Amino acid sequence: MVDDKKLALGMVTMGVALQGLHGTGAWTKGHKYENIRALFPMYEMTLQCLALKKSGLTSFKQLDRKLVGTGPKAGTPGTYFPLIFEALGMTAQLRNGQSVDLGNQLSDGVIDAFCFGAGLPIPIFSELDAAQQIAFFTWTDAEIAAIRKALPEFSESRIPKGLYKQQPDEQKTVGLFNFAIAHKDMDERLAYTITKTILENNALMVRGYPAAKETVTANATRNSVLPFHPGAVRYYREKGIKLDPATLPR
Repeated sequence: MVDDKKLALGMVTMGVALQGLHGTGAWTKGHKYENIRALFPMYEMTLQCLALKKSGLTSFKQLDRKLVGTGPKAGTPGTYFPLIFEALGMTAQLRNGQSVDLGNQLSDGVIDAFCFGAGLPIPIFSELDAAQQIAFFTWTDAEIAAIRKALPEFSESRIPKGLYKQQPDEQKTVGLFNFAIAHKDMDERLAYTITKTILENNALMVRGYPAAKETVTANATRNSVLPFHPGAVRYYREKGIKLDPATLPR
């Protein structure tokens, strides 16, 4: 929609942005979305799964042939979890939907597990953690290595212990950074002003959404695949941020 100028701004993970830029994702049907440009970093989207404790599910490998919720079909979790199952040689019946709806389906026993990704803490996971007996799980080191070999856009990440009351230990996982995007034809001054305003009001952002603690200028370097808008580049140069050469406007 941003590429077609139907939206002025969008928010995407770098993995889906990379698929769109090169037309490699199945959802692109071979079309290359080459008009999108990065503005500012938001937060890392980390992936994690949970199941009701009474189900006995405590590891990802147990989800083989299970019914698993993965978020909206066009969203990043809905896009990537099928690829993760494939990378690990597993199959599952995948159920798409909004996170709240899938949380309700997990509570009602309609689905076996719920695998999702967002900025931490994931609101629906916090709600389930407070209301149900839950088991949180991610992947083993070997599984993470296999995922990153098949999907190199993922980076290693960690979910801190105690983030949820029923997650007593730190969990290793994989993640993708989120960025705001605009069309390449956005006015340069406007792109500069949006980027500057967001990144220089972080305390206010965090008050509205805790994951915004990662919406800081230094994290502009987490983009290594998508060209930045010239207006955003102007701001980062003013702040002395060295961007990846591959992301500089041609």
